[in-house]
Amino acid sequence: MMNFREALIATYCENPCQVLPNALWKTLAWLDGWRSSFNIKNDVVTHLESWNENRLMLYWSRSRERLPSLSQNLDFALVHQDYLPSFPVSKFAVQIPYFRLIHKADELEKLVHLPQGFAFVDVNVFQEVDAIASLIGQCYPDLQPDAETVKGWFEHPTFDSSLWIWVMDVAKGIPVGLGIAELDKTIQEGSLEWIQVLPAYHGLGLGKSIVQKLLSRLGKQAKFTTVSGEVDNATRPEALYRSCGFKGIDVWWLLSE
Repeated sequence: MMNFREALIATYCENPCQVLPNALWKTLAWLDGWRSSFNIKNDVVTHLESWNENRLMLYWSRSRERLPSLSQNLDFALVHQDYLPSFPVSKFAVQIPYFRLIHKADELEKLVHLPQGFAFVDVNVFQEVDAIASLIGQCYPDLQPDAETVKGWFEHPTFDSSLWIWVMDVAKGIPVGLGIAELDKTIQEGSLEWIQVLPAYHGLGLGKSIVQKLLSRLGKQAKFTTVSGEVDNATRPEALYRSCGFKGIDVWWLLSE
């Protein structure tokens, strides 16, 4: 008999971006500590839900029916745009929309275009932790990961050091871009985690080159690759991913008091 985890995996593989706001492995990592329910009709999963007293982390319905009446005690929720009309959005002070896109392996472009004067170099993940944290920190005004945070990423069940790449300014001999992807071999899902280019190097096409390179490295190991990001981000990441062949119309809302 199917359990919740199996029902979630099967449903996610049908339509990843509609079922979860993030790569499957991230949800499976916390799932055991939450209350969950699901329905099956004629051997087909029709409903999935995971929550605790104050948080709604997962809700999916095959019919796309709206959410049932919810407790007003919720202080956090992840909600797909399809269910937003019936959700008490106004009670949440924080309302952040995230796009969710997918790229199919059979649509992979083989050519990787890197501007002249730049080169890809593999990241030596265990020796360049400080450089990784530093470059990411230079790309965000309000995000400054430290070396210990980066080391924690090595513990992910989807960690693959071959999916960590620098873009080097050849003349200066310095890294100016970084790409990090992960690979869930259990369902053959790739996920793009970090695509960073130093502000001084924006507009040169380096971000697109990084995405193309990671997709190339994932190759046929990943049946599909997913990515998400803030809809209102000033750097317009959604446009970048769409230019690389990612598709989709799904938007997820992070709601928090």
